[in-house]
Amino acid sequence: MKNRAFHFEIKDLLTQFVAAFDDTVISRFDRNRNPKQDIEVRYVFAPKQRVMYDIVNRAQNLTLPVVAVNLASVTRDESRVFNKLTPTFVPGSLTDAPEKSSKFLMPVPVNLEVNMSIMTRYMADADQIVSNFAPYNNPYIILSWKVPQDFGAEYDQEIRSEVLWSGSLNYNAPTDTTYSDKFRVVIDTSFTIKGWLFPEQKDTVGTIYEVNNNFINVDLRNRLYNPLDETVEFLSYEQQGYSALSGYNDSVPTNYSELAAISAIPEFTNIFYSTTGSIFPIRGNTGALSSRDNDYILYGKRFSYNNNWYLSSNVDDFFSNYQEITSAVSPTISGYKLDNQKFSVGNDNIATIHLPTSTLSAAGKFTFITSNEAGWASSYDALSSVLTVLKS
Repeated sequence: MKNRAFHFEIKDLLTQFVAAFDDTVISRFDRNRNPKQDIEVRYVFAPKQRVMYDIVNRAQNLTLPVVAVNLASVTRDESRVFNKLTPTFVPGSLTDAPEKSSKFLMPVPVNLEVNMSIMTRYMADADQIVSNFAPYNNPYIILSWKVPQDFGAEYDQEIRSEVLWSGSLNYNAPTDTTYSDKFRVVIDTSFTIKGWLFPEQKDTVGTIYEVNNNFINVDLRNRLYNPLDETVEFLSYEQQGYSALSGYNDSVPTNYSELAAISAIPEFTNIFYSTTGSIFPIRGNTGALSSRDNDYILYGKRFSYNNNWYLSSNVDDFFSNYQEITSAVSPTISGYKLDNQKFSVGNDNIATIHLPTSTLSAAGKFTFITSNEAGWASSYDALSSVLTVLKS
């Protein structure tokens, strides 16, 4: 119980509830039913008995009309209980740890029972107040509020809560009064606000960079077999199309599986060398003349995730701007970072690198590296491509 979970949920809901009604204006009419005076109705959050005591001023005159609102009870709503362990994820701040998001456990669904008492001096006043809200609560209205700011959301996360009207109006008019008593009409009704109470538990979780799913096929023949149906034809696993799966194994049918992966880590598939309008694929060891411009076209995946580009060499002092390459998933390596003028990303699958004449002044072998927040990839992965600087 030392974990204090308090986020002003009840206060915010009650404030929104009162604000939904607190613009009521009634009129006083002449004999011809023409309005001659407009009166704003006061809404106060307090029990009816306390309001009746407080609205009496020094001259012992009631200041009416007034509407008293008070919270009668808070109960857990079993009908809205879901998996208590299923978290809700909230995007992290763009300025404070943008790579982080927050999660919180399922909030507790609660019903706030709210009593409302309408107190007026004239029956016509009471009827006007009722006419202000009854047609619009048929049978409910919606309150819009937001996830508590304590959960670190950069943007407001809207919550919509139903407000159910009981549909009942109980009229009470004084029956035993003296000549000094002020006549007043009291109408009692109630509402149910379907709200939430949020737990304090909050975990900071990192961004998901890679998701791997294994899909395993089962033998559906036995599951679909009907002993009363003599027309059933049994299909082989090959006829059912299981042999198309990457994990197909004709000797172990239960091991028919396929891996589906979603990753943010970049990947190289092909590299081409561009010169004098011609494009040549690079496979294995390929020379690069230091005395001429060298242009390369790189194909792959996930090039547009704010990637940086590097040269990685087998010799020291191969290029300028030597630094570590760190990421969330891939191990730390080092490389020579290229400035923005030496590469261009066309889209998520194509990038070009331009190395002007004499840029490659040192002798040695090199590959290209691209990295983002998730990880890095080497051009060596594309057909074991390695470039060797050649002196002309």
